[in-house]
Amino acid sequence: MTAKAMETQELKTLVETGSYKPDPGQVAMAMLSRRGVRELLTGLHATAPQNGRSPQPPAVRPRAA
Repeated sequence: MTAKAMETQELKTLVETGSYKPDPGQVAMAMLSRRGVRELLTGLHATAPQNGRSPQPPAVRPRAA
């Protein structure tokens, strides 16, 4: 039975009791599909330029009181 076929509560119970052992390959693929994890692992940010220069900080604008 796959995680998608399980009911949420059933899966939660299996995880809490330590009975659910996901496939490490599936876990890795799911993690790598998230941009934040890829950025964490590679040290590259999607908004950073690829020319090796650091992006300029955003301009600080005065606010009305």
